Amino acid sequence: MTVIDYETTRRSPAPPRVADEFVLQLRTHSARRPPLPIRPLTGREVAVAVRYALDEGQELPLDLSAMKRIVIDPTERTARVQPGVTPAELEQAAFYWGLAPLADRHGLVLANLIAAHVVLPDGELVEADAELLREIRTGRALGLVVDATYRLHAAAELQR
Repeated sequence: MTVIDYETTRRSPAPPRVADEFVLQLRTHSARRPPLPIRPLTGREVAVAVRYALDEGQELPLDLSAMKRIVIDPTERTARVQPGVTPAELEQAAFYWGLAPLADRHGLVLANLIAAHVVLPDGELVEADAELLREIRTGRALGLVVDATYRLHAAAELQR
């Protein structure tokens, strides 16, 4: 009897599944010269677009402004946001719960970044480890942050 180790014989992972509409948009927009910007809505769609551009050997402009999801966890005092969310939109969403993010004139304070999902240059979607989070905070990370979790603070404490 032969024992097959599936861990060593497994093929490289297939690209994440995305909506057919996005795949159609990806193919039609990339066929144009110059290519039209792609507007993904999820981190998986960003990963697929990056992989597609790599496989085709072309640059593909991404427009992340449509990625606007905000999830507030009032018990943990955190906000999970996508890259299209502005600090003002996050402040408004957090205010409902009596919370607020730390923001300065450049945007959200990166010291309060506690987790992130990143699409690496090879198109792999990963959850940031401590080292990658440190690189994101210092501006040295290679990749696209498609989902970030920030620590929130009591709004009353920040108004003092």
